[in-house]
Amino acid sequence: MQIKLKTGILNIKSNHSHFLQTLTGFGSRPNKKRGFVFVSKVLGHRYPTKPSVMESIYAQLADQIRNLLDDQPTMVIGLVEAAAGLGYGVYHHLGLSNAFYIHTTYHKLSQPVWLNFEEEHSHAPTHLLYELADSKLRDLRNQVKNVVLIDDEFSTGQTLSNLVKPLRKQLPQVERFIGAAILDWIPSQLPGITCVNLHKGYYTFDWKPDLQVNNPHIAKGTKVLDTIIPYNFGRFGIQNLGITCSNYIDIEHFRDKKVLVLGTGECMYPAFLIGQYLEKGNVEVYVQTTSRAPYNIDNDLQGRLLFKDNYHENIDNFFYNPNHYDSIIICYETTVLPDNYDLPKQLKHYASEVIELFLTPATS
Repeated sequence: MQIKLKTGILNIKSNHSHFLQTLTGFGSRPNKKRGFVFVSKVLGHRYPTKPSVMESIYAQLADQIRNLLDDQPTMVIGLVEAAAGLGYGVYHHLGLSNAFYIHTTYHKLSQPVWLNFEEEHSHAPTHLLYELADSKLRDLRNQVKNVVLIDDEFSTGQTLSNLVKPLRKQLPQVERFIGAAILDWIPSQLPGITCVNLHKGYYTFDWKPDLQVNNPHIAKGTKVLDTIIPYNFGRFGIQNLGITCSNYIDIEHFRDKKVLVLGTGECMYPAFLIGQYLEKGNVEVYVQTTSRAPYNIDNDLQGRLLFKDNYHENIDNFFYNPNHYDSIIICYETTVLPDNYDLPKQLKHYASEVIELFLTPATS
């Protein structure tokens, strides 16, 4: 299987190529370290996805993980950007009683950093894991024997290794590390890590001869965002996460409409919950999330909107594959929006109605 991209040719070896193409599309990035990107069709990130499809993926990955777990204390970690929502969705479907979930973040907060690690190929390489806010969860973490690491895809396995190394130092009592991803391209087994996936394959990438690529500037936020993102949707550890969707959405208003629920940045799972609520009310609805990752318009990335982020960090963000809907519902975890944030204005070219929701968790 060969995919021709602006940056080169992606060669894929797969025993289930038809299934693979239901899971992902392909695109390219202006990045000397990696010239391609897998564009998930089931994640609700850069491609509009039905909530029921997303939930099916959560459940399938959870089934794979459950086969490897025992009933000992477990920590589940989702890796931003793409897997902040996937991580909690899988955690929820695992149904563990003696466990908690936390996701990494790019954002600076006053809470002490418990651990950080690098993702070398990424547009925003430094991941942060903050100290848990709840003392009961801190006690549980000290007893953890299983750690589950969730990402949308594993390519070389370097990110996994980079995270497991400091985790071993922080939690020497851990007996089992499990990596779970929709796509797994790791060429060989990782020492001490068991990986599960929905699709396993291998790839090589041939750069286009004489291609000039200038890595985009990697912007890092320096502002402390405690008042901008005060709610715990997973950054400080949670066991249960819900949203009282009926407080925000009148399903009858969206009857016979095509709706997009658009998450922003790391606010992914809350957008899924709003989308799921609408879908269960028989509304035609799709979920997607904005991204800070700069990619080319290429192959399965057809068009993009560029705007400054809603986290007050003045970082370029993107909305890929914009399409036309009757209503677009934007979901925020941020309490206020910066003056130079113009995504809602741009989205009015794609929908007759743009609604903004400022969400708070029903439980923390």
